[in-house]
Amino acid sequence: GIIGLLATMASLALRTAHKRALIKQAEGELQMISMAALRLAWDSRRWPNTALRNQPGSTEIWDISVASAGIAANDGSYADWKGPYYRGTTTDPWGNPYFFDPDYRINGVDRVVVGSFGPNGVGRNVYDSDDVIVLLDD
Repeated sequence: GIIGLLATMASLALRTAHKRALIKQAEGELQMISMAALRLAWDSRRWPNTALRNQPGSTEIWDISVASAGIAANDGSYADWKGPYYRGTTTDPWGNPYFFDPDYRINGVDRVVVGSFGPNGVGRNVYDSDDVIVLLDD
């Protein structure tokens, strides 16, 4: 019985550690993507949704790998584009694309973020506690 209890505890600890590792991986990738989005904004004066840097708008980009996002490629929407700004993975550890959201709601305030829908994969304007985000407007 004791061995079974110890095995169960070890299994739970490993599962928790694995979940934390995946979140840390997403945070690291999002830090790099956030720098790419900021470099795009500095060069072209536009966010990945083509909105002006000082007016981020409300149009989300649900997959930052598309050329219209300007991060990995340019579809011609970005004058003074000097990219690609990011060549890393564009999907989170759970297999969902990373996103850009210029009106991500945090404590009742719209913020400009890049993010992941987190382990549960629920997203597209459904903000929940497992989302992993990096603020771009600080």
